[in-house]
Amino acid sequence: MRALRRRQQLCGIALASLVLAGCNPNEKDTFPLSVGFQPLEPIVDAATWPAPTGTDPHPQGLGPVIAVPESGHKASHARGYLHAPLAKVYEALKDPAASYIHNDGGGTRLAGPPTMNVEPFPISFRVRYSNNTIIGDVKFDVTYRAGPLEGTELDLLVVGERYQKTWGTSHIDVMSGSLVAAPVDGAPEVTSVEMIAWLKADTQGQSDCDGTVRDLFGDLEAKLASMP
Repeated sequence: MRALRRRQQLCGIALASLVLAGCNPNEKDTFPLSVGFQPLEPIVDAATWPAPTGTDPHPQGLGPVIAVPESGHKASHARGYLHAPLAKVYEALKDPAASYIHNDGGGTRLAGPPTMNVEPFPISFRVRYSNNTIIGDVKFDVTYRAGPLEGTELDLLVVGERYQKTWGTSHIDVMSGSLVAAPVDGAPEVTSVEMIAWLKADTQGQSDCDGTVRDLFGDLEAKLASMP
């Protein structure tokens, strides 16, 4: 009887594993090379720059994150300033740590080291993430691209970055974002950034999409602070 109960327990565990696997299929998401690292969409006028202070017309930081009504997914837009020249911001974007995805619960983590140079763009890498959920451990890949939108790498005028989920759990239907960075007129040591995030995922809402923009700005800010 003890052996029978043990077999029943093992069969129950195996069945539960199959159920979980069926609830969490992985899928490949198309990320056409033709879209490059162009912004996802024009940023809305309601996304304002950080308010000037008495001593700084372009204070470092992110302005209000604006929730944008869109069909089929959440969207967030924001504008900000970084106290670094565009060339330094571009160098920072070469490090995947400047663009890591987070979540409000802090459960999203790297499932391994980033894979560099995965696409034919000046900056390109792929990151596999893992997140523990009520249906088990889910994994997903995000592919990142960046480069000059205007000018060249030796003469940067405007820089773009774009990312998208390209493989993994079907519980994330949309996970995309973009950044446009340019020098501020009359203040070349300051870079303006325009950031957009799109998100459609089970158990995730507008606050998660807004938080993605804030976290990505914080990643970039932290990377710049660590550079000479």
